[in-house]
Amino acid sequence: MRNTLIAWWVLLGMVIFASCVPQKKLILLQENPEVKNQGNADELLKTFDLDKPVYTLKAGDVLSLKVQTTTPTEYNFLNTPATVSSSDDPVLSGYTIDTSGEILLPVVGRVQLAGLTMPEARVKVTEALKPFLADPTVNLRLLTFRYTIVGEVTRQGQFTTYQDNINVMEAIATAGGLSDYANRGKIRLVRYEDGKAKLYNFSLLNDNTLAMNNFYLQPDDMIVVDPLPAKFIRENVLGTFSLGFGLVASIVLLITRIQ
Repeated sequence: MRNTLIAWWVLLGMVIFASCVPQKKLILLQENPEVKNQGNADELLKTFDLDKPVYTLKAGDVLSLKVQTTTPTEYNFLNTPATVSSSDDPVLSGYTIDTSGEILLPVVGRVQLAGLTMPEARVKVTEALKPFLADPTVNLRLLTFRYTIVGEVTRQGQFTTYQDNINVMEAIATAGGLSDYANRGKIRLVRYEDGKAKLYNFSLLNDNTLAMNNFYLQPDDMIVVDPLPAKFIRENVLGTFSLGFGLVASIVLLITRIQ
């Protein structure tokens, strides 16, 4: 029985030792790191041709429109927001593309924007304003680029970006990054297109992921980060192991005292 107890202690010690990380591998920007397999910041490892998708506007998108012009303020009909609201939500004061693919501007009327990229939409709105405003400079932003992240991240939820495009790693960073038990080798992407939900898998362990088209998100995408099996082992198996170890140790101690 005593040998059994010793074996349990040795096994526990091996588990604890294996989970330790040397301090030299944790401290950033050391003077004399002496760590193997270090990277060289001036050495180019690979070059990827990025396949960034170009987002085209569609019905339901909400745009923020700000115009600078040399027209006197009192004659600038775009000085006041299209919708007056007590909320700070910029979407409520934006311009919504209707089912016909158009936005409705004061005085100007309807401007067709569906199917255009953001740069093309800026040009289209600028041209529509020229007959009414002197030298208009248009700042147009998409307000409804939302994406959702669930699973093994620091902060799950729905997020909004005002960028025209954002990649998966940038999106995960906005969620506080991956947890210790995130399965970085199998990230799932759910994309809604044409009334269908499409599921994609990719790996953040493979640097070729940088060159993939689906590395960049589309509005309403969902990222699902699954846990590694180690999480189940830690939260379930290890707890049972600790309980069993404590029970065996107590029995051995009791028998030893009786003898």
